[in-house]
Amino acid sequence: MDRDEESRKKSEYAAWSDRIERVLARGIMVLAILLCLFQLALQFPLARHLLTTTDDSEGVPFHYVAR
Repeated sequence: MDRDEESRKKSEYAAWSDRIERVLARGIMVLAILLCLFQLALQFPLARHLLTTTDDSEGVPFHYVAR
């Protein structure tokens, strides 16, 4: 009976840890996607103006000119 109880506890723990692992993996994936989206948004001047205050603090504004 002791071995059955121990085996059951191990399988419950394995199921619980699998659920936690999936939640953490989804969370990391969501954060990575959000990071990429915000980095992409910062490439556009209007979005950068709305999302950050750093450009207002610069001495000489940076204006990208494609050559």
